[in-house]
Amino acid sequence: MRMTIQLVIVFMILLMGVAEAKDAKYSSSRYKYIGIFDKADRTQVLETSMGLGTMRKIIKKRWNQGYDIDRIKYASGAWIAVFKKSTRKSHQATIVARRWDHVKLQLDSYWKEGYYITDIEHGLSEWFVIFEKGTGYTAQSFERRSNLDAFSKAVHKRWKMGYDLIDMEYGEMGYTGIFVKGSKLKRQALSIRSYWHDVAEKIDDYWKEGYRVTDLEYMRGTWVTLFSKYKNEKVQGFETAADIEQFKAIFKKRQKDGYMLTDLAEGW
Repeated sequence: MRMTIQLVIVFMILLMGVAEAKDAKYSSSRYKYIGIFDKADRTQVLETSMGLGTMRKIIKKRWNQGYDIDRIKYASGAWIAVFKKSTRKSHQATIVARRWDHVKLQLDSYWKEGYYITDIEHGLSEWFVIFEKGTGYTAQSFERRSNLDAFSKAVHKRWKMGYDLIDMEYGEMGYTGIFVKGSKLKRQALSIRSYWHDVAEKIDDYWKEGYRVTDLEYMRGTWVTLFSKYKNEKVQGFETAADIEQFKAIFKKRQKDGYMLTDLAEGW
């Protein structure tokens, strides 16, 4: 009888593990891509290119076809861009610069024209910055720090000032955060972990508290996850893949299941 009860308990634990992992693959510590997917009826297109010059041509082509850049990522020698259908209010512009100081010099002119940064990426010693109109933002700023602890403190200081963090990136020996006012985000939290398995568990914990992942970055050997609360939050899941071809297949499947890619990260 005792043995039977023990077997039942073990079986129930296994079932619970399957239920928790149904939207995620807890792969090993090897190199991987991680995609964050939200349940939403939106068509997206994923494009890849080995060179930034080629990717910029792809972006112009997609703009002409009525698409906006949703996310851009440099990972494992390739540029990856996700596009969504543009709206009447949206209009995008981009900056490519070797130094963040060169980006900083152009910010005021873009802000005066109603553009706000929506995404930044650093790859092959280049900064790629996406600006967009029609975001609903009312103010924007950024913070750069040379170490993660100082960056985390700067983020918390900005939160107290009424700003929301919308994007993070490591590049040019510094951690950069993009902040805005006027977003639909209600509450945010930052999680810093060394191992992916710990990140996956933390994501599950925050989901239960009503948070959603709004940015995931692997920066200098550390996983930094931004969680946010907002109205009408979507059902969210994540997937891991060992290479970009495997991730493309996952992306297509998720699209068919009614999900959209909201963030993409790569790390160990």
